[in-house]
Amino acid sequence: MSFVKHILIFGATLIAINAAAQSKPAVPKGKAEAPLNLKDTKGLPQGLWMSSIPGRMGEDGYTIFGHYDHGRKYGLWYKVSPDGTLMAIENYRNNTLDGEVKYFEEGQLTCVGHYRGLNPDNLYDTVVVVDAETGLEGLRSISSERGSQRHGMWRYYDSETGRLVKEEEYQVDDLLYRKEFPLSKAD
Repeated sequence: MSFVKHILIFGATLIAINAAAQSKPAVPKGKAEAPLNLKDTKGLPQGLWMSSIPGRMGEDGYTIFGHYDHGRKYGLWYKVSPDGTLMAIENYRNNTLDGEVKYFEEGQLTCVGHYRGLNPDNLYDTVVVVDAETGLEGLRSISSERGSQRHGMWRYYDSETGRLVKEEEYQVDDLLYRKEFPLSKAD
């Protein structure tokens, strides 16, 4: 199935979830409704959550949804505009961005990148890095206050054509490599 079809199916699912969240239809006897926005015994968010974030400072509002594990975001989180257009898919671990992320403009993919989330339970986290000159791997200690670091390849796409326009590689937020792909006359 093509990427566009996946996005269309995903968009239809989001609209259905949004409609279900706004109006609670009667649940047939014997069927349990999937609970949203629950809290654990300590009052922390737990399970599937959906939140509407109001617009501010000239920016439009949006809706986010994903899972909490005892107050910490984990797994995939989705960000959707008020009209149901996908804006972002982000991966979380321990309440920090960790893993692949995808960003969209008007539903079109514009960026795919990777974050390395630092463990908030420790003052410092250790990350494997590769020396650009020697190619040898080593460990680097980083303050966990920094949260998430760009770590890996980031690719940027033209929102109208889907064409790759730039790629960058990061290692704990340090830029190692950048290549731009300028438009040709044929484009």
